[in-house]
Amino acid sequence: MKDKLKDFIAKLYTFLKPYKNTIIIPVLKILGIIIICALLVRFIGGHETLKQYADKNPDIAYQTTSTDDK
Repeated sequence: MKDKLKDFIAKLYTFLKPYKNTIIIPVLKILGIIIICALLVRFIGGHETLKQYADKNPDIAYQTTSTDDK
């Protein structure tokens, strides 16, 4: 079983080797940036839903704007 897995990984590596610099590394960089941004938003932004925000700030959340057509 381990030999088959090692064989598969070796074949996959040799198949993907030409695409390493053109496709794989840029895609991994983009995924890394997405993951970092998602974690930053999760930790910095807090875990507040829109309903919780509206409950905490009713004057801002339920504020209406009036336009005068004068």
